Amino acid sequence: MGLLDNKRALIVGLASDRSIAYGIAEAMHREGATLAFAYQGEKLKDRVAKMANRDFNSDIIIPCDVSRDEDITELFKQLNATWDALDILVHSVAYAPADQLQGDYLEHVNREGFRIAHDSYPNTHLSWVRKGFAKL
Repeated sequence: MGLLDNKRALIVGLASDRSIAYGIAEAMHREGATLAFAYQGEKLKDRVAKMANRDFNSDIIIPCDVSRDEDITELFKQLNATWDALDILVHSVAYAPADQLQGDYLEHVNREGFRIAHDSYPNTHLSWVRKGFAKL
């Protein structure tokens, strides 16, 4: 019997098997949770679907651009059609402009890139929790 038997978790931010979201999903799956995944953008769809199916026995993969409130609403609408309850929300989303991720941090990061990176997390997190809270 696992610590998370009969629990349902939605994980947003799975990008690779080296991401924090992957480690969280791995631990939750090991402990018996049923997992659903949201992905941002078509380029991640196949990668997330493959990991979800192969590694976590999940076929619940839903698109969601977490910077768009209407996408977050649609995510929970689709999840509602599959599950009648949600126990756990995992928000493991990060964003920074691509040019800010090149080479040496001190040489490439500028004030605007830093602002964008730090602005994206709390705003998406709050919107996501507001929409998902009703499911908990």
